[in-house]
Amino acid sequence: MSDIIEENIENPDKAEVWLSRSNPHHRATGLIPNFQDMVNHQFYKNESTLDELNLQNHYRTDSAGLLIEVTCKHLQQNHQQIQENIRTLSQDKNAIMNSWQKTYTPKRLWQEWLSYSTDSSKRFLQTVDVLKERGDIFLEHELAGCPPVLDYDYQVIMDASKFERPCNYVLLRIEPPEGIVTNDNERPYIIIDPRAGHGAGIGGFKHESQVGVALNQGHPVYFVAFKRLPEPTQTIADITYAEGKFVREVEKRHPNAESPVIIGNCQGGWAALILAATNSDIKGPIVLNGAPISAWSGEVGINPMRYKAGVNGGTWLSMLSADMNNGVFDGAALVDNFEKMTPYRNYVGKYYDLYKNPQANRQRFLDFERWWGGFFLMNDKEIQWIVENIFIGNRLARNTAQLEKGTNIDLRNVKAPIIAFASRGDDITPPQQALTWILDAYSDERDVEVCGQRIIYMIHEQVGHLGIFVSSKIANHEHTGIASIMDMIEVLPPGLYELDIDRIEGSGQEKTFTVDLKRRTFEDLSQAIGDNRTDEELFKAVHRYSMTQTQAYEHNLRPLVKAMSNETSAQFMRTMHPLRLQRSIWSSKNPLAVAACNLSKAITTTTDNQRSEDFVPTQKTQKTHQPSDVYARVKLPAIESMQQDNLFLQVEKMFMDSVRVTLDFWRDWQGRYTESMFFGIWSMPWFREYGESVGSRRLLNKDELHELPKVEEALTKIAEGGFNEAVVRMMILCNIVADNNIDRDQLMRLTEVLTEQEPFTHLSHTDLAAMIHTQTLIVRFAEDASIKSLSTLIETKPERIDAFKLVYYVVGNKSEDKNPDTLSMMNDIKTVLDLTDADIK
Repeated sequence: MSDIIEENIENPDKAEVWLSRSNPHHRATGLIPNFQDMVNHQFYKNESTLDELNLQNHYRTDSAGLLIEVTCKHLQQNHQQIQENIRTLSQDKNAIMNSWQKTYTPKRLWQEWLSYSTDSSKRFLQTVDVLKERGDIFLEHELAGCPPVLDYDYQVIMDASKFERPCNYVLLRIEPPEGIVTNDNERPYIIIDPRAGHGAGIGGFKHESQVGVALNQGHPVYFVAFKRLPEPTQTIADITYAEGKFVREVEKRHPNAESPVIIGNCQGGWAALILAATNSDIKGPIVLNGAPISAWSGEVGINPMRYKAGVNGGTWLSMLSADMNNGVFDGAALVDNFEKMTPYRNYVGKYYDLYKNPQANRQRFLDFERWWGGFFLMNDKEIQWIVENIFIGNRLARNTAQLEKGTNIDLRNVKAPIIAFASRGDDITPPQQALTWILDAYSDERDVEVCGQRIIYMIHEQVGHLGIFVSSKIANHEHTGIASIMDMIEVLPPGLYELDIDRIEGSGQEKTFTVDLKRRTFEDLSQAIGDNRTDEELFKAVHRYSMTQTQAYEHNLRPLVKAMSNETSAQFMRTMHPLRLQRSIWSSKNPLAVAACNLSKAITTTTDNQRSEDFVPTQKTQKTHQPSDVYARVKLPAIESMQQDNLFLQVEKMFMDSVRVTLDFWRDWQGRYTESMFFGIWSMPWFREYGESVGSRRLLNKDELHELPKVEEALTKIAEGGFNEAVVRMMILCNIVADNNIDRDQLMRLTEVLTEQEPFTHLSHTDLAAMIHTQTLIVRFAEDASIKSLSTLIETKPERIDAFKLVYYVVGNKSEDKNPDTLSMMNDIKTVLDLTDADIK
C-alpha cells in the first residue's frame, strides 16, 4: 500500500465519507454483527415498518376522504336533480290544469282533440318520411365511400395511400365560395378533423365555421380528411408521418407566407400536438379545440366517463372488438358510447325535435345525420395505441408515450405556439382533460418561458363538445377572436396566457370586439380547472392492471378469436350493428317505409309555413266551428288551427318531459354507480401501492430553474446588445411584467414595431424569436438587474428617447389611463435612462 493511500485512510475527514454510517446497511462485509449492530438493524427495520404503516394509513385516509366526497356529491346531485324534475313536472301539470279549465265543454274538448290528432298525424307522417330519406342518404353515403361532409367545394392535393408509409388520410384544399377571395401570401390554415368513429368535415360543416372564418379573412384553407377504410398496415405513426408531409407541402405552395396554422378538433387536437412534438420544423400556431389529452383528469361527481376503464375492463376490450371484426375496429362502437352519454338527446330528443316541425327542421336533421351516421373504421393497432397511450395510460400527458419504437413524444419539444380551447359545457372533453397536460408537462409557468413556449388557453362557460366545431355563435365569436391574433402570436413573449374576448358590438363585417391576453400562473390555471387531482393517482393501478389483462388476452384468448373471425363475419357484424341497422332498415328498400312516404304525400294537401325549430307547432288564430261542420271540415293532414295551450299538446309535452327526466336520471345513476364502484375498488391501499410503479417523466425542480444552462446563458447577456435588445426588454417589462396583460391593439402595435419598423426589419424570424426569448428569461429571472442594465445597452440620449417613444407607442392608452403598475415601471425606466417628460415630448 502506498503512503498516499495510507494517509487518505488515516485522515478522519476523508475516511468518514466512505463509511456511510447513516446507511441502514452500514456494516463491514464479512464480519459477524455484534450486539450494537443488531440493535441498530432492528431500529432501522422498525423505522421502515413505521414508514410503511404511515403510508398505508395515508392511503386509507385518502380512500375514505374520496369515498366521502363522492357520496356527498352524489347525494347533493340527486337532491338537485329531484328538485329540478319536480319543478319541471309541476310546471307541466299546471299548464295541463290551465288548459283543462279552458276546455269547459265536451264540444270544446272534442275540437281540441281533433285539432291535435290531425296536426300530430300530419307531423308523424312527415317525420317518418324524413327518416326514410335519412336511410336513403345513409346507404348512398356508404356506397360513395363516406366522403367528407364539407359545405365547400375542394380539390384533392395529396393522397397518403400512395406514400411509402401508406395511410387513409387525404389533403384537400378548400375552394372559396363566390364573392370570397383568398391571398396565397396570407398564412394558410390546416384543419385536422377528429377520427373518432365519424367521418371528416365537421370543421367545415357550415359556412359559419372554422373554415368560413379563415376564408373570410383571406387565408388559404386546407383540410385533412380521411377515408372510411384504413390501409392494411396503417398505424398512428404512419398518420403522423403523412400529416407532416401535408404541412410541408402546404409550406411549399405558400413560400411567401408565414408558417401554417394547424387546427385540431377533438382527437385531431392530440394528433396535431403529437405532430408538433415529433417534427421540430413545425413552427406555426397549433389550435387545440376540445382535445382530450389528459384523460385521467376531471371533476369528481361530474365526469364519470373516465372511470369506465376501471370498471368495465381495459385495453383488451377494444382489441377483442377489433379481432372479432377481422382486425378492424368499428367506429360505430365509439359513436354508440357517445350516444349513451346523452340517451334522451340521441334516442328520443332529436327525433322529437324533428317531429315538432318536420318541414322546418328537415334539412338540418338530414345534414347532421349524414355526418353522424357515417361510421369509419380503424386498424387494431391504431385503436390499441390510442387507448393505451391516451385514454387508459394517459402517457401522452405524462410525457411517456412513444409514437413508435425509438420515437418518444415529449410535449416540451413543441416549439410552435399553442392555443387550447375548452368549455365547461363539454361533457366529452371537460376543461381538465383539455388543459391539465400543461401542468404535467412543465414545472411551472417559468418553465414554459425557459422552453420558449407560448401557451394560450381559453375556457368557454356553456358550449357543448360539438358546438366548439359547428356552432355559428362560436365561429363568429371565439374562432374569430383566435384568428384575429394568429398573425401576431410569434412576437408575444414566451409564457402562459389566458385569452379573453369581450365587449362585442355589431354583427357580420361590422362586428368589433376586444381580445386580451392575460399572463397567468400555474396556480391560476389550477384554480380555473379545479386543483383537486387526488383521484388521478388511482388510474395508475388501472393502467397497470390493464397492461396485465392485455398480455393475458394476447397470449390466451386472442389466437382463438382471430381463428374464428373472417371478413364475411366481420361485414355481417358491422351491417347488423344497431346504429347502421336503424338507418338501413327504414329506407326505400323497406316497402313499409315507401308506403308511409306515399301516404304522406297523398294526404298532404296543405303546407305549413316554415317555423322555428323551437316552435311547436305553428300558432294560428283560433277559429270557431259550428257543431254541424266539425266532422265535415276535419281531414288529414291537419288543416285545423291549434293553439299552444291545447290540452293534448300540454299532455304530450309532459309525457316527453317525463321521458327526458327518466332517461337523464338513469344515465346519471349509471355514472354515479360507476364512479362509486371505481373508488370502492381502486382506492384501496393495496391497489394504490400496486400502481406506484407507473410513473411520469421526471420534471425539473422549479426552485432550480435558474440553474438551467439556457437561463444562465441568457443572464450572461444581460448587459450585451444594443437598441433592439433594449426596446424588446422594455416592452416586456411594461406590457407583460407590470400589467400582466396585453390586448389585441397593443399586440398589433408590438407586431408593427418588431416586424415593420427600423432597425428590426433586417432581423429574420429566427433571430427575432431568439431575442424575445432571451430578453424574457432575463426579465423573469433578474428583473431588477434587467432594468438597471438598460443604460448600458443604450448609451446615447437620442437613442434612449427613440427607444422610449417606441415603448410608449406600444403601451398606448395604458399610460394615459394611468395604470399604476405600468406607469411605475415606465417611470423606473425613465429614471434609469436619465430621461424626463420633456425629453419624451
